[in-house]
Amino acid sequence: MISQKQIKEIKQIGLKIDHDVSFNGKSKGNNHLQRTVNLASHIAKKVGANLQVVVAAAWLHDTALPTGDDYNYKNNLQIVKDILKDITLSEDDRNAVAECVASHEGTKIPESLEAKVVHDADVLEKVGILGLIRHTWKMTNLKNIDSEKIISDDLKKIIEHIEWRKNMLQLEESKNIAKNLTIEIDNNIILKLIERSAQMANKGVITEKIAVTLKDILNKNQLLILEKQLNQKYLTI
Repeated sequence: MISQKQIKEIKQIGLKIDHDVSFNGKSKGNNHLQRTVNLASHIAKKVGANLQVVVAAAWLHDTALPTGDDYNYKNNLQIVKDILKDITLSEDDRNAVAECVASHEGTKIPESLEAKVVHDADVLEKVGILGLIRHTWKMTNLKNIDSEKIISDDLKKIIEHIEWRKNMLQLEESKNIAKNLTIEIDNNIILKLIERSAQMANKGVITEKIAVTLKDILNKNQLLILEKQLNQKYLTI
């Protein structure tokens, strides 16, 4: 069993990598990891997954980002195992956490219940309006799109990625949450949102601060959905 002291150590490692190492520190202060932990904890309790494994993996799920490729299953698996060498865990717990992290991006179908939970928690951070902002932020800072010139192909790829992630949700509990976090948005509005997000992301502005600038782009209902995604008051942790 993973102790609370070990969870705290793991949390500190995950946050340090996410805030200080990934994207050269441009994402410092964002709350993605905490929201993912909240979602994963909520889902784990609902479906009876191992809560300690899920929480540990949720804190570490983005530790491959500094490599520039967090979609490589084998590399992700090894990165997490290396990180966990300095924490006294059973081999079963270490392997379980590593498996959750390695399969969280959907390039390998998650097999264990815990891996499905962590995968889905991360996906729920990529659905709807928040997902559009976050994926645009990532693509901008990986230099996969030009923040000053968003073309139709960029728009198409971002929308398709969000839809692909949503369609990969594994658990019914997660699918029900996703239904409450999505709202129809016209492509012209999405384009404006992506353009704003890309320009601000290029300047190192984090997701949460981008979100509060969108009142002139989104309507009242869309803003309420985005607020719900960010504050997670719909969850009972």
